[in-house]
Amino acid sequence: MRSTFSNEQNVLSRRAAITAGAAASLAPIAVASGLEGQDQGDPTAADRRVGALQRKPDYVFDIAPAITSPLGTPTGSILVNGQDPGPEIRYREGDMFRVLLQNRLDTPTTVHWHGLIVPNWMDGVPDITQIPIPAGQSFLVEYPLVQTGSYWYHSHVGLQEQIGLHGPFIIEERTPPYRYDHDVTCFCTDWVNQNPDDLIPQIRGQQPATEAVKVPRGNRYNLPGAKEPYNVDINYPGFLFNGRSNDEPWVFNCRKGDRLRLRLINGATSATFRVALDGHEMEIIQCDGNPCVPVKADSICMAVAERYDVLVTIKETGSFTLHWCALGQAQQVVGVINADGDAKPNLDRPRFGPRTAGMGRYDLFRSPHDTLPPEGPINTIELDLGGDMSRYLWSMGGEFYPEVYVPEDVADAQPLNIEYGQRVRVRLTNKTKMWHPMHLHGHFYRLLAKPGDWGQRNAIIKDTVGVGPGQQVDFEFYADNPGNWFFHCHNLYHLATGMARVFHYGVHPVGLEP
Repeated sequence: MRSTFSNEQNVLSRRAAITAGAAASLAPIAVASGLEGQDQGDPTAADRRVGALQRKPDYVFDIAPAITSPLGTPTGSILVNGQDPGPEIRYREGDMFRVLLQNRLDTPTTVHWHGLIVPNWMDGVPDITQIPIPAGQSFLVEYPLVQTGSYWYHSHVGLQEQIGLHGPFIIEERTPPYRYDHDVTCFCTDWVNQNPDDLIPQIRGQQPATEAVKVPRGNRYNLPGAKEPYNVDINYPGFLFNGRSNDEPWVFNCRKGDRLRLRLINGATSATFRVALDGHEMEIIQCDGNPCVPVKADSICMAVAERYDVLVTIKETGSFTLHWCALGQAQQVVGVINADGDAKPNLDRPRFGPRTAGMGRYDLFRSPHDTLPPEGPINTIELDLGGDMSRYLWSMGGEFYPEVYVPEDVADAQPLNIEYGQRVRVRLTNKTKMWHPMHLHGHFYRLLAKPGDWGQRNAIIKDTVGVGPGQQVDFEFYADNPGNWFFHCHNLYHLATGMARVFHYGVHPVGLEP
């Protein structure tokens, strides 16, 4: 396979120079060894020891190049254990997470555990939280799971995520708060039939344009109630639902009367979806892994990287299509919930009901708990989301992060300094004409239903929020997980061209407090 990321080493060194002032914690590369026969009679003994590998990994990920044709065109890919998406990780509340990452590529890689509250050096962001795993080396990731819900994992090196390095990560409750008969993961991705490293040069006019960077044609799906068309960067040739295209759709078999917990995960690189199930309403019970007061909806608009857990009761015998409609394009990818039917998919455009939740309607959600953070000093940070479309560069707070496609003379992003115990209030104002799914690593945040309502007690807890053109969004988090944490747009093409910053935990110099 052709080396996909020819400029990665240069980018990583530039990124390291920026983050050096933030005292980034860098984790050593660990090679799995000596995993057999340790304290077999005491299952807790290994977890009490420090400084050596104690147990076999629960998962071994072989990250390797491949040529795949999910939409009929042979394309260079990066797969985990030979599959796209990668294997589903599934644990129970309170477990210790252990996975051995084996890099069989000819370039470095990392894996980020999206939405997971992890030690800083296990977060998988190159040269911010760890050294990238070199080609031919392995790295053991191990940390306690302190949450439940639906999450996912993906590469944070270059554009590796776009070509297959991603997959679902589920943490089950030991005592589920709802009854259901089936727990079903629904993981949706986008796909390009070419090397994604060519796309940004095409957008910038540095290479001949392919169909992938042209304005989509046809009757495009739009955000409900929007007056302007939904703008997209990439005109995708198609999408994959649990790794399957519409040519051979994913099917889940059940019976009439079954209650399903569908874990909807938008694992796409830049595509936003409107999701609906023919003939059924969905009852949303979780947003980004966190509980919400149940919300009934006919469809859900899902920003990149968002997750919604929904309950659905299958009302009758038959086959019911689950539609993932790509906003800004005329295409969809489908799966089938089959209750003793013929499992035939409905490829017509869905007839959406009137109730839409999710992106654009976050005001519908409330937490069932009081989410006000502990008392502490308030640190307010205001950041404009901006863009320079003549050069296809994206900024945060007027600064550009030194990512893959940001020229050295432009890369000027400085750390956002916070301190342990602060209540960090972030105001995002979108000055662009595109949606930006904004994700914070290492923390959850309280997303306010109304900007400025910092006293809202039941604000929903999330880790990713879609910020629309002209919108202002306020969120708040408690600074209780020290380190250096990436904050970025989860549209990979916006991230790769600068829309990111780093939250850096620091301290006041002793004796020099203001």
